[in-house]
Amino acid sequence: MPAPRRAPSGRLSSWAVTEATDAPVDDVAIRTLRKRLEAVWSELSKVCGPRHEAERIHQLRVATRRTIAAIDAFDDLLPGKVSSWFEKQLRRIRRAAGNARDLDVLTDRLRGKSGAVSPGRSLAGNAARRRLIAMLSLKRADSRQPIHEVREKLSAADWHAQVERLLDAVAAGRGHTTFRQYARRRFKPLMRRFFARADRRLRDAEEIHRLRIEGKKLRYALEIFAAVFPERVRVKCEKSLELLQENLGEFTDHAAAADRLERWARQEGAVGERKAIGALRKIEAHQADQARRTFVKWWSPARRRSLRRRFEHTLRKGTA
Repeated sequence: MPAPRRAPSGRLSSWAVTEATDAPVDDVAIRTLRKRLEAVWSELSKVCGPRHEAERIHQLRVATRRTIAAIDAFDDLLPGKVSSWFEKQLRRIRRAAGNARDLDVLTDRLRGKSGAVSPGRSLAGNAARRRLIAMLSLKRADSRQPIHEVREKLSAADWHAQVERLLDAVAAGRGHTTFRQYARRRFKPLMRRFFARADRRLRDAEEIHRLRIEGKKLRYALEIFAAVFPERVRVKCEKSLELLQENLGEFTDHAAAADRLERWARQEGAVGERKAIGALRKIEAHQADQARRTFVKWWSPARRRSLRRRFEHTLRKGTA
């Protein structure tokens, strides 16, 4: 068996399943999907355990996104009805975990644990900040409940049996296509989909958010098909997409926090904390605007053209 592929940082990639580009694509698809679906269930079980660690929520979201990307990458090989069921359940998990994750990030920022400047100094004193943290703590505890409910429903639906049903269907449709041949055909439309989004004008927060999602999808697809591309060029593409995510992430985190705080300020139960919430919302909105300006300046036409050329070069070299 070939040695596991190394990630760009030099560490072993925990998501790699093969380096054999001439392996049957069905085998690679089965191993990839099994690994990722098992990771989702493992993280879901950890989140529903006795310890409520914020990092587990984050890892659950990452595992869910990677698994959706794998279903998308191997879409041609999957039975529509079964794959649709998994996509629906994975998105349900992601939405439930997303609410909890947003609360975790906002609480850490308010406490000054995220590395950003703590907004507490701009609020109505430490007492107001403590009240907001207490309110967030209650919401964080409540936010875990939908995740528990999703896991109970998936357990009742026999998640593991559903996984085997999906993989058996892939095995039953075996053909003669190699992993390299499949990657050449499948990666092209995924790449084009990303650049169709990347070339649009970023008129609002929603456009930026969609670009970030498409960037993640392409990065995870490149991760799946990594073995068929020359390492040097592939690593440059991965680093470019990671840098894109970092620049976009700063904006989306602040924008999401500002939006959530604005909604809380309008709630009847928030009357006593409305002034403090409003002050924090202004800070988050200001930081989101700064991050947006920085990103738009960074995301220049020249940078987009360079990224496109790099990916096209990768595809030519990797699948010639």
